[in-house]
Amino acid sequence: MTTQIEIKAQERGAIRVFAVNKAPGEVAEALKTLPKPDLARRLLGNPHLDTSTTEIFPMSDLTGMGLSAYLTEGYAVEDTQITPDRSKLDALEGYVLLLFSDSFAGTDVTLKPGGDLTLIGTYTEYTPPAAGGSIATESAKPYSGATGKSPQPGGGKGSGSAVMVLGIIVLLVLGLWWILG
Repeated sequence: MTTQIEIKAQERGAIRVFAVNKAPGEVAEALKTLPKPDLARRLLGNPHLDTSTTEIFPMSDLTGMGLSAYLTEGYAVEDTQITPDRSKLDALEGYVLLLFSDSFAGTDVTLKPGGDLTLIGTYTEYTPPAAGGSIATESAKPYSGATGKSPQPGGGKGSGSAVMVLGIIVLLVLGLWWILG
């Protein structure tokens, strides 16, 4: 039975976590011959996805951390989203695949992953609330900056270099005087 996953064009910041249902050795061998994006497209059954940011890695890479901590600390997924699936995420073995919203290029997509993948969960990266209100000061208005004078080209440039060159020359002269004198 193939599960369909509907992705809407306006989706942003979602991370889909899949368990890879293949023997770890088989996935490791596939990764020796295929780039990760190609293997991801093959596993997802969609040759048109932009899987350049997709991650495929063995859970053993997260020893001591766990997948739940990787998502909360590495991708700022809020802990409240992870809590219901924490034990499931941290108990995964073998390889996992992380699929991000940018793979869909802002288009509606229907994924039909085969038996090689099991969707564990979909999580969203934290996005800070949008800054509200406008700044009402006079200086924040368009074209409110000073007009008239423009800075002189090259003004003040080079004087530091001249001092440095002079200093190097003085050091060389002192060094020669000490050696020869």
